[in-house]
Amino acid sequence: MKLNKRDYILSFIARGVSVFVTDIHVDVYKKLEVLFLIDNGTFKQYFTRKAYESALDRGLDFYSDENAFENYKKALSQHCNNFENFFAKEIRNEDRIMKSTVRTFFKYTIKLCKDYTYMNVEFTDKAFAEQDDNPIIKMNLLEAAKFKDWVRSYMNKVLFESDGYASELFLVLGRQFKLQPYVLHNLTQREILNLYDGELSDIDKTSQRQKGLVVNYDRSHFHEGKNAESIIKMFRDDISNTHTVSGKVACLGKATGPVKIINVDYTDLSLLNKEIEKMDRGDILIAETTAPELIVACQKAAAIVTDIGGLLSHAAIVSREFGIPCVVGTENATKIFKNGDIVEVDAVKGIVKRLQIPYGMGGRTRFKPK
Repeated sequence: MKLNKRDYILSFIARGVSVFVTDIHVDVYKKLEVLFLIDNGTFKQYFTRKAYESALDRGLDFYSDENAFENYKKALSQHCNNFENFFAKEIRNEDRIMKSTVRTFFKYTIKLCKDYTYMNVEFTDKAFAEQDDNPIIKMNLLEAAKFKDWVRSYMNKVLFESDGYASELFLVLGRQFKLQPYVLHNLTQREILNLYDGELSDIDKTSQRQKGLVVNYDRSHFHEGKNAESIIKMFRDDISNTHTVSGKVACLGKATGPVKIINVDYTDLSLLNKEIEKMDRGDILIAETTAPELIVACQKAAAIVTDIGGLLSHAAIVSREFGIPCVVGTENATKIFKNGDIVEVDAVKGIVKRLQIPYGMGGRTRFKPK
């Protein structure tokens, strides 16, 4: 199957997403015909347009059901509790871990991430557009907005935190198989399980996967290194000579101010605090996507703009809570604008426009027209 960029829609982008986490999400998003790219450390997630539209319809049906969300919430909460008990009993503080236990860990993780997707843009945006005419949808989306951050924080604990579940598992497996934990983060589920059969993938080769990797929903495409370059280049956007972006309005309003770009890097979430400290109140926060870790930055912002996200994304929820103008889903705002640019955010029309570009002179930052 030949890949064509026009068949896909970008649904998520972040830095520091490991090969292991990428491989987990191949199983999570099979039905959405997912395509993952890792381009010099930047993780990109695409769905086929056809599958995305189908998910929007399924989401509308789900949120229109009076009982579906409450049942889902109870089941997912119970799964998280079961996962925590399993991890405490079978993995935490263990010296050696059986292959079957690792396989079970993968299954728990996949189900957690798959269930979480019901609160993602691909399932919520069509329902959000219909909520004013359907009180059941409105009630369910309000509950989803409250529940989503809790589940997202738990997912971070499982997959991304330095002392989280995956990190602790890989510390044990590293000692067990005499490998550095970073090696395991660069492996797929199958490659990790193959360690029990004495098979180890080429470490030099797998360590290069953050530079370039392409994998799709059925793994019929799995390209790395130079073999991935042509596909990765095809999916890059031409943003030259562009001064304006547009997206969906998540919270009405207008604001003008200097840009502060803060992107979530899952290799070290602690670095976010340093970037947030550099942000001044009244700055325009531009991010690939926001997460609970960026709440302080959101509160400082005169407006919020994201590359990715829908009307029930974290940025959208926070902006409405605090009354901050917000435009989501611009795709390229973090690439088009730079720190210090003066931009106008029109969160009525969904347009963000550069007004001035900073340039250095005599050790001071001044501005010139675009």
